[in-house]
Amino acid sequence: MSEDEKVKYPFAFDGRWALRHQVPYTVEHDGRTYQILATVFAEPSVHGRVRVGCEGRPVGEYDGLTPGAVLEITGDTWRVKAVDYRTRIVLEHVIDDRKEDTRVEHGS
Repeated sequence: MSEDEKVKYPFAFDGRWALRHQVPYTVEHDGRTYQILATVFAEPSVHGRVRVGCEGRPVGEYDGLTPGAVLEITGDTWRVKAVDYRTRIVLEHVIDDRKEDTRVEHGS
């Protein structure tokens, strides 16, 4: 890796990223700083929410996340592998171009 190259997702290991409940993450992409925050809920059943902001402004929210759901963060596709109540949402980086019907709609 050259000096100019940066790791886009410094918290991801082996293609997986465990977003800890209520722990903010920062991602640098195309010269901008993005903030990612995950929350896990118990009601009506265990599910997660991931909020994405850029330079202090909201740019997307993925709610109702359960295993198998697909979301996009800074142009990369991730699939939810696990949602552990009040602990974490585990994402797996999706490398191929195939999209699944489980895509989660996002809003702001």
